Amino acid sequence: MKMTSSMRHLRLLLSAAALAACACQSVAGDRLQFEGVPLESGETLLAHAAVNPAGQMQLDLGQQGVVTISPWPKALPGQLQAQYATLRQTLHPAGPLQSLLLRTAEEQEPWLTLVANGGLNWGLLPGIRLRVAAGGGVRIAGLKTNLSLVPGETVKFRDGAMHCWQFGLLAVRLPQGRVGISQEGEARADWYLRGDVAC
Repeated sequence: MKMTSSMRHLRLLLSAAALAACACQSVAGDRLQFEGVPLESGETLLAHAAVNPAGQMQLDLGQQGVVTISPWPKALPGQLQAQYATLRQTLHPAGPLQSLLLRTAEEQEPWLTLVANGGLNWGLLPGIRLRVAAGGGVRIAGLKTNLSLVPGETVKFRDGAMHCWQFGLLAVRLPQGRVGISQEGEARADWYLRGDVAC
């Protein structure tokens, strides 16, 4: 069978897509994924949510549908009572940045922030930011002492108001350069920040 120019073009596109899919080196376990995130972000009251046997957290947003987060980090509560949930999704060349914020009715600020595919220049709290660290990890800058983590590690720290926080680094994806292929060059990470812990 003779290859036409359109077939060659399709073959080149498929090859480029395959290379782009392999262009990021993942460090640590399964990639955190959010499915069913509504286009419009808004706060929704959840009556109850629980991790299913497959390790997924399903959040029923009523008319906006059901959002599935998988795998749900084992270090986080597997049962959620009444919570206000805010889900956000921002399109990005390295894939969508997705986040979940949970807060109780009594609190104005979230007790949990869970991020999938976030950049590593993220503001965690006022004056405290994530930064890229050597060896495929991250460091938390803006504290009295910078803290470094590798995927799978958690650390507790106090903010300027002496409130205790726990940061968990789930995974980091480092872009691997490919000659002749344009790609997003920023490292991406999956992580959580929770404020319902004691130091």
